[in-house]
Amino acid sequence: MNAPNPKPRRGAPWHGRRVIVAGGTSGFGLVLARHLLEAGASVLLVGRSADGVRRALERLPEPLAGSKSLGTAADLARPGEGGRVVGEALDRLGGVDDLFFSVGRSGRARILDTSAEQLAGFLDANLRTAVEITTAAAEDVARAQGHMVYIGSLAGKLVTPLMGPYAVAKSALAAYVDAVRLEMAPQGAHVLLVSPGPIRREDADDDATFDRYADEVAAAGLPPEANRPGGGAPLKRLDPDRLAEQVLEACRRRTSELVVPRKAAWLAGLVEWFPDWGRRLLARFTPAPSKAP
Repeated sequence: MNAPNPKPRRGAPWHGRRVIVAGGTSGFGLVLARHLLEAGASVLLVGRSADGVRRALERLPEPLAGSKSLGTAADLARPGEGGRVVGEALDRLGGVDDLFFSVGRSGRARILDTSAEQLAGFLDANLRTAVEITTAAAEDVARAQGHMVYIGSLAGKLVTPLMGPYAVAKSALAAYVDAVRLEMAPQGAHVLLVSPGPIRREDADDDATFDRYADEVAAAGLPPEANRPGGGAPLKRLDPDRLAEQVLEACRRRTSELVVPRKAAWLAGLVEWFPDWGRRLLARFTPAPSKAP
């Protein structure tokens, strides 16, 4: 059963918008979808499994009057799926005004132990999934003067130990988003890259119980701290609802990038402008990992 219907937010900028949320069936994508619905948007959730889509729709609030919450299963890494999803949005929502992309795969690995095939897997999950759906939605989003929002990662800004393959993939996504912005901005569309640190999951808010990568870390013989959020970097996990509010505010301001937490944005800037000094400072916050037991 759907959650209770929230109070309408009169005059909300999302009222009546038709939004695709790719990766919207779990994690931060689901939180974004909830905030968009509460603001009056109609949302098409995209997830990899039909069961996951069904469960996600059950967790969302009732849409406001005139809005819809729909879902579709798709593997966006497969050719044809991105275009199909946009076609469904056109048929079922009547159009596409905005695209939120929150698809990706994190992981822990030593870069020198990562084969080209394994690295391609990270690129498929974090970059390739964005390409076709972006191309398919671009014309409609431009016509609506809408938003194309991509959830990247601090790993795309700051490379830290034992997260090399993920950092390569998210850096590639960041470059792709920059290129999309160059072509979409002259058409009046807004393109936003969000680069957050670790985000707290709603079903696991205690860092001490974090074991998302335990099997991967053990199989690769990595040190225990690799399993921690951020690969052991001293970062507090972000509140997903607060981050969603910041993302929608960045859309209102039509800014090009949102890096959270702010201190990480400053550090990324130092690495960019003063490479040696910035990397030495980064190393102080992300010490070399210990050897595996």
